[in-house]
Amino acid sequence: MINIPYPKQNILEEFYKIQKVEILKRIKAIKKNKKISIKKKKYRVTKLVIKVLVWLEKDENLKKVLLAKPRGLIAIIKRVENDENFQKAKYQKELLHKILYRIFVDYGYEKINKLEFIQNINLGSCPYCNRNYIFSVNKKASIKPEIDHLYPKSLYPYLACSYFNLIPSCPSCNGFGAKEANDTFYVYPISNPYTIKPIDFQFTITPHNVEFIDNVKEEKYNFDNFEIELYGNKANIKLFKLEELYKQHKDIVLELLIKKAYYPQSYIEELSRFGFSQDEVYRYLFSNYSEDKDLHKRPLSKLIKDISTELGIV
Repeated sequence: MINIPYPKQNILEEFYKIQKVEILKRIKAIKKNKKISIKKKKYRVTKLVIKVLVWLEKDENLKKVLLAKPRGLIAIIKRVENDENFQKAKYQKELLHKILYRIFVDYGYEKINKLEFIQNINLGSCPYCNRNYIFSVNKKASIKPEIDHLYPKSLYPYLACSYFNLIPSCPSCNGFGAKEANDTFYVYPISNPYTIKPIDFQFTITPHNVEFIDNVKEEKYNFDNFEIELYGNKANIKLFKLEELYKQHKDIVLELLIKKAYYPQSYIEELSRFGFSQDEVYRYLFSNYSEDKDLHKRPLSKLIKDISTELGIV
């Protein structure tokens, strides 16, 4: 729903440098032993698996996987899922899947300093829903960062450590009842927040009668006279239950409608004459941000921005 800015190159390089050590260490161990134990069951490492591991050991190849940008992630999935060797035998495919999971999830993703990762991204609210902040508290009463795999690690384990596949998110979007392990490539092709533009998702209101906005003063507590509608990628809207969730925020829209009715344009112009910038006037009126690049800083900023623009308040 909202954009995540691209990181600086030095952040990407440092991320790769750290991940590379753990992943290569595990690859070498698997190649050396020629056997791997997964959930108390031993598997023989086949020639097909060795071939894949040798490919991953090459610096340029591993870097392509870990630092692939959104379009690159799509290209990797298409290449892997359509590769004849990968699909050659059911047993080997399942074995390779398990080994890739062991490498990239158990010994890759689990080693990531998740708090530091999110701090480097400097994101405030969830990019999937823009309703919640991205931190929660764990059982030890410490701050727990939430990170979602855009393409689930259970289906695409080889992308479990890919930087642009790791999306900071809120507990709702990253928890049960929302995205879970649904296939977001073939079944629900959701938008990668790194590629989202402001116009890709738009909120609007639909009054049940044409006089509603003019009669807000008299009907200011009537939530049944309008609906909040959201336009954008249907996969995102369906998977994250965005329409259902945003119906719970009619009070926010109603406040905007009341401000539209009570705040004359002359009042807003008067604030500007005191030397406040348009952005400062906006923050004073709505306690939120107006610039697209700042929408991630607070929850519901996208809803407030779209509806206040539609109403022509500022």
